[in-house]
Amino acid sequence: MCLYDRQWMQLKDFGGTSGPAIWTSTMSAFMLTHLCNLVATGLKTSKGFKKVHLNACARAINEKFNTMCTGEQVKNHLKTWQKRFAKITRLKKLSAALFDEDNCMITLDAEHYNNHIQDHKADAEFFNKPLLHYREMETIFGNSMATRNFAKDSSAPLGRDDNDADSQEAEDTGYDASECTTQGATSTASRPSKRAKLAEIKEEGMIGVVKSVGKDLANAIQMVAHPDDLPPDLFPMLQSMPGFNSAHISYYFHYLVANPSIGRVSTPCHGRTS
Repeated sequence: MCLYDRQWMQLKDFGGTSGPAIWTSTMSAFMLTHLCNLVATGLKTSKGFKKVHLNACARAINEKFNTMCTGEQVKNHLKTWQKRFAKITRLKKLSAALFDEDNCMITLDAEHYNNHIQDHKADAEFFNKPLLHYREMETIFGNSMATRNFAKDSSAPLGRDDNDADSQEAEDTGYDASECTTQGATSTASRPSKRAKLAEIKEEGMIGVVKSVGKDLANAIQMVAHPDDLPPDLFPMLQSMPGFNSAHISYYFHYLVANPSIGRVSTPCHGRTS
């Protein structure tokens, strides 16, 4: 075991895996580049970076800058950049905002800029100037900001925010992570989705159609149905048939009365053949 490994294990044993860390801009750039390269090689991060990848990133940082950073500190620092990217994504959607792809810059004209900054002074750093490490953040976080899982390792329960880590990151980096939450995050869980509403509307429409068609079909059947127009002399006709006793004739008579459609078809034939 190398000297670094022994030092890291000692730090872990003394509970130093998630304490405060001082992140310089160079260290942040190195961390983002390292994780960006992992994603670029095909690493799946839909559920966040695994602990092994966070530890490997910490090891690379320590070897580069001669520090004692841990995977837990990398995870916490990555949260700060994740929330920063979430805020950038929200600001890009402002009605008057344009995004310069070449320079990675959100642009606002003077009037809209002044109106927005008047109420949101902290947003000034995000407009009309290149966004630091935008390409790396876009690669790492991409279009899956809603999951908010990139900064969690495989042992951390999903959907839980580490508020202590966020406040510590604000002290160490100068970024206030609480300002970077996306709009609507607290309301989407309780609001039914548009797809569910559309499905409910379609189901109600189909029920109405079926009821209407069924009613029309019943009316049509009643209109075309004929009364039980059996010949009035049905029983005498049966009595005139040779070879049947009274019990047989009575049975056939009741059968034809119960099935008038058969009676209407069979009795004319008998009349023609007799």
